[in-house]
Amino acid sequence: MSLVSVAPELVVTAVPDVARIGSSIGAPDTAAAARQTTSVLGAGADEVSADVVALFGWVAR
Repeated sequence: MSLVSVAPELVVTAVPDVARIGSSIGAPDTAAAARQTTSVLGAGADEVSADVVALFGWVAR
């Protein structure tokens, strides 16, 4: 069994820093989610490429 000691005053001073780090990490995820990610451009102009794009678009929804 492990024993852990924590100084409450150190935890209190660390909370703002941890919150700021969490906000910095989450910001790119929020920006990426704001962009549309369910459309795919076709690789070619043939029927097969169009069908594959439609399938991937359907799966993404």
